[in-house]
Amino acid sequence: MSAPTIGTSGPGVGGSGLPLHASGRSRVRRFDAGIVPLIVCCPFMYFPKILEGDTQPWVMIAALIALFTFRTRRFILRGDVALVLIAMLCVVVYAVRAGFGLDLLRATYNQLAFIVLWLVCRRDQGDYLPTAIRLTVIVWLAVGLYQYVFVALGLPIEISGRFVEGRSGVPSLTSEPSTYGSLSMLHMMYLLSEHKPKNRPFILATAVSVVLSGSLLAFALLLFPLMKLKMRWRIAALLAIPLLVSIDYLLTSAGLTLRAANVATSTQGLAAAVLDPSVNIRLGHIYFTLIQNFWQSLLWVSPVDFMNQYNAFADTSRIFMETGSNFILTSAGDLIYGYGPVGALLLFVFVRKAQSQSATRAKKIEKFTFIVACMLNPIYLSNIFLVMYAQQKN
Repeated sequence: MSAPTIGTSGPGVGGSGLPLHASGRSRVRRFDAGIVPLIVCCPFMYFPKILEGDTQPWVMIAALIALFTFRTRRFILRGDVALVLIAMLCVVVYAVRAGFGLDLLRATYNQLAFIVLWLVCRRDQGDYLPTAIRLTVIVWLAVGLYQYVFVALGLPIEISGRFVEGRSGVPSLTSEPSTYGSLSMLHMMYLLSEHKPKNRPFILATAVSVVLSGSLLAFALLLFPLMKLKMRWRIAALLAIPLLVSIDYLLTSAGLTLRAANVATSTQGLAAAVLDPSVNIRLGHIYFTLIQNFWQSLLWVSPVDFMNQYNAFADTSRIFMETGSNFILTSAGDLIYGYGPVGALLLFVFVRKAQSQSATRAKKIEKFTFIVACMLNPIYLSNIFLVMYAQQKN
């Protein structure tokens, strides 16, 4: 294995810094095996749960293995230096603003994981990691179906993620149903962008997972893949989705229709949508971090004490419910609130680099809007599937 260096792509060299064949494909190297642990770990990024919170070490450990064993001829590309430095600066800013503690440890982990995953995924260039998405889709769907059926039959089942029987869908192997649904939508967009017929069964599987998750936020994201489909497939999808929802309605034990029915039949009417705890807290976090406290965060004039600040805001608003931790349920809001202008700069550079992978204006707009929609959910930059989608070439 050659020593790590900084380099750029040139004639006859791929984006990963590897020599190309005449066909344009990267030459397979014996060190490519270093990516295998990362592929295998992707379906189990949240499971088994050994650490408090949602973050588990499996993907990070596998990514570090890949960092030092997988296509290391170009350890870091010159075009990625700015992004890496900004992410490192975010840690310094957070330490100065928030002081030392568990929140700083989480912030450091997230930025380090983002840097490592960005470098590793950049070297892959879509050669191996799409397999990780297909594997994750199948494993999560299988577990989600198992959970869904057992809940429908009233059988006992141990679920590691957050799950409220009778109110939400199932989480599969993720941290909660909304994570299951949102990441399934991210998988769907990636697979659709590959334009490969072999992806069709996996795309259908992601649609089923969204229904199983019962996530209204994830279901709203279906607008993006529908716009990508050709008209005949768009019509087929519009026919298939009601069929899936109808099947779900017949069981009514978990999943999308139960969640929607709980809101629709509430005596509180439309206000039930706002008073639903999951929806209420997410909307509250978005409003507080990106509107109410936006300029205070951006100008570094407010302290980093999210739970106390937000709960004081929620009490005075008389609309939003109090939150129980410093975990911010919108990744864009987390970047702005914790890191101020440096976090905003990291978000800007990340989105711009994602857009640069698209060849047309329409593709650039699509990638920009979908990434923004994802980052209004708790899909952080340190999530490998978001990094893969951002680096996907169109």
